[in-house]
Amino acid sequence: MKIKNSKRWSSPDWKPYLIGAIGFFLAFFLRFSLHDRLDEHFPTLFFAINCTMLAYFYGFWPSFVFLLMSIPVSIYFFIEPYGAFDIGIDTDVTDQIVFLIITLLTAVFFEKLRREQYRATLLQRVSESRFQLLVENDAELRQAIFAAKSQTDN
Repeated sequence: MKIKNSKRWSSPDWKPYLIGAIGFFLAFFLRFSLHDRLDEHFPTLFFAINCTMLAYFYGFWPSFVFLLMSIPVSIYFFIEPYGAFDIGIDTDVTDQIVFLIITLLTAVFFEKLRREQYRATLLQRVSESRFQLLVENDAELRQAIFAAKSQTDN
């Protein structure tokens, strides 16, 4: 059975973006507070956690929006030279590309899994309602047969 609205497993409101913004600022301030210890290492770690959590709970698009916001912020604040968009080392570019690809793939996989989960839930509900209708119809049919038998016996 084809279920067309399995794409709508998450609510289409502003709540995911509000929670994503809170997570984004929390990730930024956490990374910024640990900047003295981490220096230039793991510039996107906390942003990746935020994007992954958004993908799991709210879907692909909120995660994608904050992924696109995370890349320039991590380059500007946490990669040398700090406070500029100049990336000096090729490994920094590679790290950003890896962050982009892994977070995108994670978001896509979570989206597909959530759609299938929602589709299975919808199919279960349809199946249960059809079974209930079948039971009710069977009870009515048995009553009609019983009533017809009792009329012919009289």
